Amino acid sequence: MSSLQSLIASMFKDSPPGNNITFVNDIKTILANDNSSKIIAENLAQCTLNNDFKLVKLSKDEFGVVSKYNKSGLKFYDPLSKLTFDYDFNKLKVIDVEEGDDSSLESAQISKLNEQLAEYASLHYPTFYKSLVVPDQDDSDIIYLIIVDENLNDANYYNGKWQSFYQYSQSSGKLTGEISIKIHYYEDGNVVLKTNKKIDIDVSSSANLIKSIEKFENQFELLVLKKFNNLNESQFKNLRRQLPINRSKVQWGKAIGNYKLGQDVAGGRH
Repeated sequence: MSSLQSLIASMFKDSPPGNNITFVNDIKTILANDNSSKIIAENLAQCTLNNDFKLVKLSKDEFGVVSKYNKSGLKFYDPLSKLTFDYDFNKLKVIDVEEGDDSSLESAQISKLNEQLAEYASLHYPTFYKSLVVPDQDDSDIIYLIIVDENLNDANYYNGKWQSFYQYSQSSGKLTGEISIKIHYYEDGNVVLKTNKKIDIDVSSSANLIKSIEKFENQFELLVLKKFNNLNESQFKNLRRQLPINRSKVQWGKAIGNYKLGQDVAGGRH
């Protein structure tokens, strides 16, 4: 990988969720050449397919995931909606959406797990989310489970993304994977929360797979909330300007007019 590609990949990895358009425009300005669109699109595709999962809208009511795990030929496949689609990494939009089954990604077991994971996700993910279960296309023993959830709220100056990725071996019962969270709050400043948690456990059977994922994700969520509360009550609290302590009582009632605040409230400021 060239130094330019490495730089773009690093910037993409660290960029806040929901910020792709701004990111692409900024890189185009920096590169300032005729090949910038092609260079950026190639690197975005590489980063997304290898290191990230992109949540995209396929229709009014359907979302899809762009990843190498559900790539079928030149397009991507969503087993729940039975749709195939492509993604333009230059214009950052879904293109060529079609109906159609992909037998290489379908089986009774995979269909059942997709339904179970979708039901679980509908109960725990409140915003724009998508779950996906697909088999490894080269090793029938391996199953991948993916959940992507985004909450993009520029009106209130915050964006967030939750991403879960699991790999399950049917023969050994080994479940491995990782949850990653990225949250960006940017009202009067920039605060970014990035955290992740890896899993490596044994699952007795595929029937207990979704329950094991639910238990792991619940524990991780509680851990994040606990750490965030601790951060808010310790480090963040120490950054706030402390009010002066003069150990004298404020004389409310008629005496309030003697204080600057009372004069302002009473109309003393002109």
